[in-house]
Amino acid sequence: MGNEGTLWSYTVQRFRPKSPFNGDGDETDFKPYAVGYVELPGEAIIESRIVAADVSQLYIGMPMRLVADVYRTDSDGKAVTTFAFAPIDGERHT
Repeated sequence: MGNEGTLWSYTVQRFRPKSPFNGDGDETDFKPYAVGYVELPGEAIIESRIVAADVSQLYIGMPMRLVADVYRTDSDGKAVTTFAFAPIDGERHT
């Protein structure tokens, strides 16, 4: 399966999800994040967390690449890594 595709659809999670969400922090320091579908041409459409410095710059059709991202810190202080998609370039194409 490929590791590059295009953003097919997305939304921004603007409040801390309820349990069983286990990300870092609480309601006071929650940071919004994007969740979306990335189309891998001729293969599949994958639901994934979208890693973006500025979620307002995301757009349908944006080129995306699979990346490893730190999701949270465990009770021993170690980073818990997951897969996500991130924009290939930072430019907005409208």
